[in-house]
Order: sequence, then structure tokens, then C-alpha cells
Amino acid sequence: MGFGPIVYSIIMLILYLCKLETSITGLELFKGIISTSLMAFLIAGSSVIWLIEKIGIAAQIVLHGIILYFCYLLTYLLNDWLQKDQTSILIFSIIFIGGYLLIWLIIYLIERKRTKNLNNSLLSNNKRQD
Repeated sequence: MGFGPIVYSIIMLILYLCKLETSITGLELFKGIISTSLMAFLIAGSSVIWLIEKIGIAAQIVLHGIILYFCYLLTYLLNDWLQKDQTSILIFSIIFIGGYLLIWLIIYLIERKRTKNLNNSLLSNNKRQD
């Protein structure tokens, strides 16, 4: 539960330091802390997906992405951090999907390089033994 309120507090601090006037009610603060805490709990719980080997890595990635997408989207909409119109949701969706795919592309490239290095190391060890 600690991470959500910390992020929320940092956002409020940044707004204060940027001299952006904010007024927040007790209900808004409560919704923000509870919703980000719940979001963090659900996202942390979604890591169980990586333990389900039967469904394969592609399905795990898609399922994980869907869970993250809806957790963030619902939290943003609940707290009015995202306008409830089609354009705002479309822009959010494009940015989220693009960011998610970029992160997985980077992970894929790193793992591909590690695998290539490991294979090269194994080949060179086999050649020395022959």
C-alpha cells in the first residue's frame, strides 16, 4: 500500500513546487489514496500471471497488459485525472500501448543479446573441449 500514496504525494508536491494552485477536498484525497493503493495491489497481484506456464509467454504479456491498462484507466477516470471523453481515452490508450510495447521490445532485445552471448560462450567452450 505504501507506493500508491507516495506517488500521489510526489505529484502533489510537484504541483506545489510548480506554483500550480490546487485545492483538494478530503473526499478527493481519500479517493486518490485508496484508488492508487488498490491499483498497486491489483498490479502487484497480476504478477501471478508469470507463474502460469500453460498459457505461454505471448498470452501472459497480453493478459498482463490488459490488466495494467484497465487498472490505470479506471484509476485515472475515478480520480478525474483523465477526462471522460473518447479523445482523452484514445490518447491515453495509444500512449499506454506504445509504452507497454516499447518496454517489451527493450526486454526482448536484451534477452536476445543475452541468449546469443550464452550460446557463443557454450560454443566456444565446446570447441576448447574438442
